This record gives sequence, C-alpha cells and structure tokens, in this order.
Amino acid sequence: MLIFDELKRNDLQLRLLAMTLAGGLFLLLAGLWWVQVVSARKYESHLQTQSYRTVRIPAVRGKILDRTGRVLAENRPRYSLSLYLDDVRLRQQFEAGYSNVIARVREGQKQRIAAEEKQLSRSLTKAERKQFAFSADQLRQLREQTRFQVAEGVVEQVGQRLGQPLTLDPATFKRHYDTQLALPLPLLQDLDDAQIARFQEQYPGGLGVELDMQPVRSYPLGTTASHLLGYVLRDDSSQEGEDSDFNYRLPDYRGQAGVEAGFDAQLRGHAGAEAVLVNNLGYRQTENVWSHPEPGENVVLSIDLDIQQAAENSLVAHRGANARAAIVVMDVRTGDVLAMVSSPPIDPNYLSNNPAYLADPKLRPQSNRATYENYAPGSIFKPIVGLAALETGLDPDALVDNPGYVYVGRRHITDLAPPGQYNFRRSIIYSSNTYFITVGLRAGIENVVRMAEKFHFGERAGLPTRQETKGVFPGLKQVQGPDWHDGDSANICIGQGEMAVTPMQMAVAYAAIANGGEVLTPRLVDRIEPQDPASGEAITSFPTGRVRDHLGVSARNLKILRDAMLAETVEGTGQPAQVPGLQICGKTGTAEVMNEHNVKIDRTTWFASFAPYENPRYAVVVMVESGTFGGPTCAPIAHDIYEAILKSEKPEAPTLAAARSGQPAN
Repeated sequence: MLIFDELKRNDLQLRLLAMTLAGGLFLLLAGLWWVQVVSARKYESHLQTQSYRTVRIPAVRGKILDRTGRVLAENRPRYSLSLYLDDVRLRQQFEAGYSNVIARVREGQKQRIAAEEKQLSRSLTKAERKQFAFSADQLRQLREQTRFQVAEGVVEQVGQRLGQPLTLDPATFKRHYDTQLALPLPLLQDLDDAQIARFQEQYPGGLGVELDMQPVRSYPLGTTASHLLGYVLRDDSSQEGEDSDFNYRLPDYRGQAGVEAGFDAQLRGHAGAEAVLVNNLGYRQTENVWSHPEPGENVVLSIDLDIQQAAENSLVAHRGANARAAIVVMDVRTGDVLAMVSSPPIDPNYLSNNPAYLADPKLRPQSNRATYENYAPGSIFKPIVGLAALETGLDPDALVDNPGYVYVGRRHITDLAPPGQYNFRRSIIYSSNTYFITVGLRAGIENVVRMAEKFHFGERAGLPTRQETKGVFPGLKQVQGPDWHDGDSANICIGQGEMAVTPMQMAVAYAAIANGGEVLTPRLVDRIEPQDPASGEAITSFPTGRVRDHLGVSARNLKILRDAMLAETVEGTGQPAQVPGLQICGKTGTAEVMNEHNVKIDRTTWFASFAPYENPRYAVVVMVESGTFGGPTCAPIAHDIYEAILKSEKPEAPTLAAARSGQPAN
C-alpha cells in the first residue's frame, strides 16, 4: 500500500519508473505468449524435422605378441579418400546445379507451350498447360541425377589431380545418400605415401573430399604363424554386452580363426557410441560422443618367434613353400607351445581383405594341419604300444623272429625291417611291424587302448583357437565288440586302421614320455594384458604345467623306452636329426593313406622326438604329407629346429659380451 500512496502524491519520476516496469513486464508476457501459443506448432514442426542418428565407433584391436613381446599382429593406419555429402560447399553445388537444371527445364517447357499455342493459333487452357508440367516424381529424379552428376564431377576432378582415374557408381551413390548420408562415402582405400602427398598438395580444401584414417589389422611378419594367429573379416555387429541398436556402424572386424577368433572378445575391446544430429534432409548438424571406445587387450602367446621362424624356414628349405605339412615344438616341462607350423602358409593380410579366397576347397587356408587335420600316425605310435607291452610284463630283451612279414589270421602284413631276431631296442631302431604286432597282441588290445586313453587320444585338449579335432581312437567297448577282429588290433599296433591323430596330440604324448609320465595340457597363451601398461588394469595370466593326466608307468619302463628312442636317432632311420652336442630321442614313421577302395594313394611321414636325453626340455614333431619315409623327409627338419634351439641357448661369447658392456675381454 505504501507504493500506491507514494504514486498518489503526483511524483512524476516515480510514475515514469512504474510505467516502464509495467511496460517491460507486458512485453515479456507477450513474448512468452507468442512462443508458447502462437509459435508452438512452428517449433514442434522444426523439432520433427531433426533427429538423432547413433553411430557405433569400434575400439582399437589389441596386439598379438610372442613370449618376448615381439609383434605378430597389430594395427596400422589405413588412409582413405572419402566424399562427405553433407559438406556445406558440396550441398551448395548440389542446389546450384539443380537450380540450373530447373531453369533449363522451365525454359524448355515455355518453348513447348509456345510451339503448341502457335500450332493451335490460340492460348492453351489451364488444363492443357498441366500436361507440360513436371510431376513430383520427375522433379525428384532430376534432383537425384543432378546430385550424382555434381558428385561425379568432383570425384573425376580428384582423380585427375591424383593421376589415378576415379569413378562413382550411381547405385552405390544413391544407396549411400538414402541410407547413410551422415557418414562419409569411401572413394579410394589404402592410399600409399605418394598418393597421400599428392592429394594434400593438389587438392587442399576440396569440395567434400577428405583424407580419413582408420586402423586396419596388420600382420607385419606375413605368413609367420599364420594358421595359429588366424585372421579377421569385416564384421560391424555388436558383441555381447554392447548396445545393438545403432543407425550407423563404422568398419570393424571380428576374428574368424586361430587366436584372433579364440580371444576375439579380449582383442576387440568395447565399442563406443556417438549421436549425430541430422536435419530433415539427413545432413549432419552436430555430433556428441556418448561413450568412448575402450581399446582391446594384448594377447601374449607362448610362441618363441625364433623357433617358429626356424621351423618354417627349414620346412621351406627341405620341402618347398607349398608343402602340406605341420610342425609342433613344445616345452615338455610346462606344456608351452613354442612353435606351431601349418603349411602351405597363408598371408592373413591378404585373407582379411579377400574373403572369397576361403571358398577354394583345394587350398583349405583356414585348416590348421597341426591341430585340425586327422592323420594315421604310423610307426610313431609304436612307442605307446611298446610302453603298454612293457607295463604288462614284456621282457625288453626277449627276441621275436621277423621273417619279413607277419600273418594275423589269413592276413599277410609286410615288414620293411630286415629279417632277423628283434628285441625291444632293435625293434624301435628298425621299426619292426612284426615285433610290435606280436607284442601288442600278446599284451592285449584292451591294454593298448587303456594306455592310449591315458594319453587322451581321441579327445580334444581345449585349445583356444576354434581349430581342433579330437582325432579317432577306439574305446574299450568297441575293441571288445563282435565287429572287432585281430586284424583291426594289428593295425592299431602299427599306427594304422581305426585311428587318427593330430601333430599336436603326438607332441603332447612324446612330452609325457619325456617328462616322466605327466600328460600336460598344451598352453598357447601366456597372458592377456592392457595395451597401456600404465592403465592399472589387471593382467590375466594362464598357468603353466597344467597336468591333465598321469601315465602311471614305472620309471624303469620309461627309461627302457627312452634308451631305445635314443638309439633310433644314433643308429636307425632318425639319424638325419642328429645335432652335435645334443642327444635326441626320436621315432620315425610312415603311414599309408588309402582311398575308399583300400588302394594306397599317398603317404604321411613323421618324425616325433624330444631332447636332450638326460634332461628333456623340448618335444619336436614333424609331419609331412606325400613324403618318402619319415627319416629322410622329416628328420632333417627336426635337426634344423634343434640346432636353432641349441644356438638360442648358448651364452654370448666373452668378447661380444664385453663389447656390449664396454669392458675389456679377458
């Protein structure tokens, strides 16, 4: 009331102030009414013409490293030229081009109307003029054609300046414009340094054409350990735990085989997401990153790159680059796989960009022969048969007469070992079929099967590569059944017939013979660690020396077997594997490959071994398809591998060590 009392006193200044405040309040209320009531539909319509598009942003894939941290798989930057259709200058070119086209169309329309009126000698009616008008669909087509022609001209201009012809596919352009306008349209991928430099020099600030960089999977050593590593293919789908509802997805990859597939979740990381505000025409307005991608973790393998490359190089030197073969090198104390070779090799750099290559059944590039193919082991299975016989009371010095063949029922089985008297040691050296069939049948096929079951033949080891077969081996129920005959048992005793193994299974078996009877689970991965060591994220380590089973055989019988296998490489067919200063225990093998008509069509040759004799540390298994015999075909490759291992274990020469430390040599 005090205010009104003051106003009644005819205070001119106070009245003026009150009127100003009242006028301002009136304007504020009027503006609010205009926005909230009069313009409500306008703003609502404006909001409806804009919407958000979500974009999946892939994470940087983790590396794959060997046991010492050397890179086997990583990411490299790939530079591409892309056309941004929502570039303001390019959109202006679209509109200007369309305006010119419409002007020409209207001029042509006027000329046609004038010609028609001249012919009729009168003006056309409104209805008659409509037949000369363009429909909405025709105008839309004109706009699309003009838009493509403008974009095509820009692309051709870029190609001329790069000195490399570039073309734009109409269907691809239309599909991209209609469905992915807010994303760049790739024009030229994987530019080299010269192309990048030429573009930056010749086309700076061009119409909507920019240089983009995306990480792409790279295998710097090419075919090295390629089957073990596996490969990746384009796959933009969300993985478990990620949002699956995206409008757009940037290029991403998923592991398809090998370690890339087995540890894809860890290597791939977690994708991020951004929101792109687009207008009613689909053009990008603003961007907002909702969540940043989390990079994948590094996978550190148990593989030793030096041993891996030594095995691969030896195989190429002895059998050629296209040999169908496999090699496994294992630490018999820990189960660590130090090398895994499958040949012919593949280049995952090529494979990841050419998925059609996988369709060729002759090449079988996705098949890892070390773990994913079944083979008859032949004579390298005889030590397991011999161990079963020793455990059932076989006297290793007892003699078996070998006339050069053996009969099982009416079946005649040839023995390639020289005719004569054979004890256990001599039968290993010369790989006598007669001896092992005789002692195996005496021991009983059930005991041979029980021994094989301790080695876990016919079972998978659980390798994290998605490329493992369990092999083939009869169970006790099968060998005790009515359909099993002595001839079938004889085949098992010499590593043929109803059985098949992988080189990895044989490496596990020979490691068990070497380490005193522990059947280890092969270990391919040492640990999983963050890409940034300073991130503080936990490291996942995989334990070594995981014992899967115990053979439960006597140390005496193991020594008898190991002594015989040592003699095999000193006196027998395994001599080409000898390395000065290293005592190697081994067994050669040759298995016949039969077709459906029981006709021999090929051979599988083997050399399975471990060393050094006095304190075994390494098991080396070499398998070559279409070889001659295990000794001349496979043993020389094992020789090179052991030589490389021995070389890597030698301490540095005093002069070299002194030179590195800066001290004089003694």
